[in-house]
Amino acid sequence: MPEANETLDRRVLDAATKGAELRLADATDFDWDQAGFVTEGTPASDIEAAFGDPVSREKRYTASPALFIFLKDGKVTKAVRITPDAFFGTQSLKKYGRDVVLAPAAGSKGFLNWRE
Repeated sequence: MPEANETLDRRVLDAATKGAELRLADATDFDWDQAGFVTEGTPASDIEAAFGDPVSREKRYTASPALFIFLKDGKVTKAVRITPDAFFGTQSLKKYGRDVVLAPAAGSKGFLNWRE
């Protein structure tokens, strides 16, 4: 189920590189009402427990540093591989609403926090 989305991946990379905020809804062109992410190495069982649906046939997610998971009405609609390693694992496996912003950590470049 994980797929590539070059536009979203590029927008996330730009935000991390420049230390800029990115409203996730502005970087997507599909319908969703909740989103979250997992980091590389997350067990598939943890992903399914957090988001309600399996997103990988593997025992652990290993296809990229991060996987953004989008839901609509409680069901996973997209799982997008993200190449920048710019996220804190403590914020993973959570659902965030449509107003979520990816914001630089303490004004620095390189890492982004998920903030509602």
